[in-house]
Amino acid sequence: MSLSYVEYTSLTDAELASLKTKDGKVHLFNNFVCPFGHRALWAAAETNVPTQVINIDLNDMPASYVANFNRYHTVPFLLDNGNAVYESAIVAQFLDAKYNAGAIHNRDFPEHAALAQLVQAKFEAGPFYGLLRNKDPSKKAELEQNLRSSLSELERIYREHASDYRSKGPYLLGDKFSSAELNIVTFLFRFKHILKHYRDFDILEGLPLLTAALEASEKRPAFKLTTKEPAFYINGYAKFAA
Repeated sequence: MSLSYVEYTSLTDAELASLKTKDGKVHLFNNFVCPFGHRALWAAAETNVPTQVINIDLNDMPASYVANFNRYHTVPFLLDNGNAVYESAIVAQFLDAKYNAGAIHNRDFPEHAALAQLVQAKFEAGPFYGLLRNKDPSKKAELEQNLRSSLSELERIYREHASDYRSKGPYLLGDKFSSAELNIVTFLFRFKHILKHYRDFDILEGLPLLTAALEASEKRPAFKLTTKEPAFYINGYAKFAA
């Protein structure tokens, strides 16, 4: 798994301009704190494509990044041989399709793909941030319930819709890692620690199937390669909780 890292601000104007040329290389603009960015970084590691990872400071996003690369003010953003790809789930699918025969997204197994896409479609990032940002104690129970309900729906998909695979392994598709985990685990991993630390809330309480999927994902070499220690994310999200 070939990943190299560089700070955006360390590159010269000429070096930045060269990234947009047909250079035959993969450049991923990203940020380690961001769970959306982690989706793309994890996909790059899983597909084993040599990737230059260019770190963007989300607290002080360079104006030239917005002006010359990604007008949406977001990460991840991918340049593959000069071709621009936006949004985390799209970047992950692009890398998988081009460099991994679409295996993670089950290109050749439409029934599996549809099930994994259901998980992705029902996943909601908002409730995580809603609870973390809340400063009103009177709203805490409601926001906790919103997040619990959202995650319980994913648990139900693993339990009922994917019941045929439950005896085969911890992933949605049993022993087969898929885009279901790729799209939700980066959030489960972060907010398991972040919300416990800042809001004393266990996001996985009573959700054994999501817990098993997370634990299995954490053991994958590509996940380990692209993940920091919990304290890194706790510190990185302090501004949201303060």
